Amino acid sequence: MSGKKITGRTKQLSLKATPKFHQRLKELATKERCLMIEVLEQAMELYERKRTIKENIQPISRNKITKSNKRSRDNEQEEQNTNPKKRKISG
Repeated sequence: MSGKKITGRTKQLSLKATPKFHQRLKELATKERCLMIEVLEQAMELYERKRTIKENIQPISRNKITKSNKRSRDNEQEEQNTNPKKRKISG
């Protein structure tokens, strides 16, 4: 036997990367005692989870404000604009 792992991976994948990225990937795989492809597979899983979470948590659009929310917001703005102290106008 040649000492290579049997991984079950049969599809060839060819990528171009910067030397810096390649070195970082290689060092991480060595540190984790796994294959570089395993690091990339785990990274892809985390990326997909992050995307799923982002898609499920959608921010409320300003265009979708309900009438009750709009009235509440308008009342807050009126309260902020109203000054309880009256200013004397000298003339």
